[in-house]
Amino acid sequence: MRELGIVAALSALMCLLSGIWFTPWESLYYNGIWLAAAGFLLGVPTGFIYHVRLYQVLGPRGELPPRWYWKPLRFNACLRREERPSVMGWCYAGGFGFLVICLGLLMMGAGVSMALIRGV
Repeated sequence: MRELGIVAALSALMCLLSGIWFTPWESLYYNGIWLAAAGFLLGVPTGFIYHVRLYQVLGPRGELPPRWYWKPLRFNACLRREERPSVMGWCYAGGFGFLVICLGLLMMGAGVSMALIRGV
């Protein structure tokens, strides 16, 4: 069964790469810029709101040490069951924004790579 997964993943990768090969590099590059910008517009505010909500919930209980904001994910375990939805939704939205940023940067890199390969 594992072999089938490997074959499916390699086939999907080859299809993706062939699609990138025929896509104009300008299209990849500029769409990557817009995608990364959209990721920043989504990820930065939601990440900020996540930090604020985490502080609002755990701060009054004294469960946040100084400089907690550098690694806030480790304090998600301190959330009570009823507190999790109001905090973790923002965490997931910020994580999705980061994923969109990474995808946009990957597209930009693919566009630049295709321009270099084609000698533009």
